[in-house]
Amino acid sequence: MQKKKTTIVVTILVLILAVAGSLVAWQSNSQKDDKKSDKLTIVASTNVYAELAKTVAGNHANVSAIITKQSVSPEDYEPTNAVAKKVAKADIAFGNGLGYDAWLQKLAKTSKSTQVLYVGNDILNKKSGSNPHLWNDPANMIKAAQGLADTLSKKDPKHKADYQANAQAYATKLKPVTDKIAELKSAVAGKEVMETEPVYEYMLDALGANVVGTDFAEAIEEGNDPSPAVLTDIQNKIKNHELAFLVYNTQTTGGTVDKIVKLAKDNNIPIVKVTETSPEKTSYVDWKLSELKQVQEIVAK
Repeated sequence: MQKKKTTIVVTILVLILAVAGSLVAWQSNSQKDDKKSDKLTIVASTNVYAELAKTVAGNHANVSAIITKQSVSPEDYEPTNAVAKKVAKADIAFGNGLGYDAWLQKLAKTSKSTQVLYVGNDILNKKSGSNPHLWNDPANMIKAAQGLADTLSKKDPKHKADYQANAQAYATKLKPVTDKIAELKSAVAGKEVMETEPVYEYMLDALGANVVGTDFAEAIEEGNDPSPAVLTDIQNKIKNHELAFLVYNTQTTGGTVDKIVKLAKDNNIPIVKVTETSPEKTSYVDWKLSELKQVQEIVAK
């Protein structure tokens, strides 16, 4: 009888210890979840803006990009239901704006807590219809970093000092690009250059170039054929060697663009190859430097 009682007591003690262990494990996991929820969530429209956000937010936010592949155009992107849910759960939806990634704002409207922060509209205060390819001027990216830092500082005041310091660190990170622009500016300033599509305009403006043939570039961007008068003017500029170089967006090819590129090559007009979207697994600095080095090689001749 005594043996039976001892067995029952031992069994009860084992059950109590098991329950206590489960409670401790649950509490530990709960605390971990609470720690995770303490972090802000930032969803960026592209990998370029995600890279910026990761630098500014540091360890205080979970940052992800919706578009990470170079082949996907933000202007033509169609979000999935999974992406819609992701944006709805974010604290900040961080994007370019100016119609370039309009779908981001539409998705954020389904959530009462997601704040849309557009670089063009909210930080740079650009007017509707402005060229949306803002990232091609590092000065815009530095302002974007500061704008995000200010927004994060309001949402998470206890880490304000970190956000502000990280924004300055991002500006320092871009110094190789800003230094290269300063180095090339005197050699490029005032020279006539042309783009096959207006994706590199902000960089050309930063370099002080005189961008011509804008009617041609805008027609190509809109998917239209340039008028005969516009086409003739461009052809003459190429044949008369009036252009210092031609900026060719390699992501838009075929038809009229191919003919203009061929004409430039036939007339020994230097060509700078650029892309509208960032190459995969390539930092913003490396991407921009690879393009600027082409300009450097041209003006050095």
